Amino acid sequence: MKVALFTETFLPKVDGVVTIINQMLTQMHVYGITPMIFAPPNAPTEYNGVVVHPSWGTQFLLYPELHFSFPSAKAIRAIIEFQPDIIHVMNPTFIGAVGTIMAKIGQRPLVASVHMDIDTYVTQYAGAWGLPIAWAYFRTWHNQAAVNLAPSSATLAQITRNGIQRAQHWQRGIDLTRFRRKPRNHALRDTISHHHPDELLLLYVGRLSKEKRVHDLLPLCAIPGVRVVLVGGGPHAETIRADFAHTQAHFTGIVTGEELIDLYNAADVFVFPSQSETFGLAPLEAMACGLPVIAPFSGGLQDTLHDAQNALVYDPATPDSFVQQVVTLRDNSDLRNRLGAQAHTYAQSKSWQASMDQLISVYQSLYTTR
Repeated sequence: MKVALFTETFLPKVDGVVTIINQMLTQMHVYGITPMIFAPPNAPTEYNGVVVHPSWGTQFLLYPELHFSFPSAKAIRAIIEFQPDIIHVMNPTFIGAVGTIMAKIGQRPLVASVHMDIDTYVTQYAGAWGLPIAWAYFRTWHNQAAVNLAPSSATLAQITRNGIQRAQHWQRGIDLTRFRRKPRNHALRDTISHHHPDELLLLYVGRLSKEKRVHDLLPLCAIPGVRVVLVGGGPHAETIRADFAHTQAHFTGIVTGEELIDLYNAADVFVFPSQSETFGLAPLEAMACGLPVIAPFSGGLQDTLHDAQNALVYDPATPDSFVQQVVTLRDNSDLRNRLGAQAHTYAQSKSWQASMDQLISVYQSLYTTR
């Protein structure tokens, strides 16, 4: 089987979509599936033996990390020669829309998947006035697909409510051999806590962008006996660093590999203020490393967070509730340890292999019935 993958996001960008693509490519190799990727203009031309065709185009004005891009003539010739059995478009917006058209022209089964909270992103970057236009646009492309995959029950409900048809839940998972408990690196903890290793160490891992609500972490920096570490990069990294300059917060920049696992294990609590998650891989990664999570019970996080079991949830509409939950775990180490242990146990049932096996079964079903 051959699968052409059209994605609006790819390396060198580091985010949840790229993580999912990596999982997809790994499992396709296991099943003997040959992929070809059609990606944004700044993508590499090859990745782990897979041919990648960067598109051409310019940055999208409303969100500069998204490209208003289309396949090159070379890429169009390549997909014609490739003769894919399945075309999969991820967040079909620009290059994904072209993938949808090519599936129709070539009479190939089309799979589409959702990786963006459309309501939040459109409201944040364009305004609520743009929502009817955005949903009409995305419906146009998604409703050409034989299957539309949503990563959480909240996202599934959102897209169904807005008229996207033939939708089903595509579960998420993480690499449990990578995200794991390991002995704490005390030297690292001393460094990132600015030599206050005995204070409660809060960790945020994610993009530094408006929709992640990173500024909601500012009040946590003023809590006595608490240190805050932010891991990641993004379009608003410089502005966010400047806004935190008067605090004790520590910024690491983008961290990958085993160093990221060390950071998870050096921390005491994972904090995640985002309300725009279609699923939210980072909280699950933190749980696998034994960290309790403090986050709002919203969007895709609702599938992962179980209040007072593996996490403490807070109400974003109540400004002090985030601070109160942090203080609760600062002052109650027994609760912190119990939540961390239960979070670790919960995460063990969320492997990425099960998630990708589900995707492959969708491919196989469409392949055998086309």
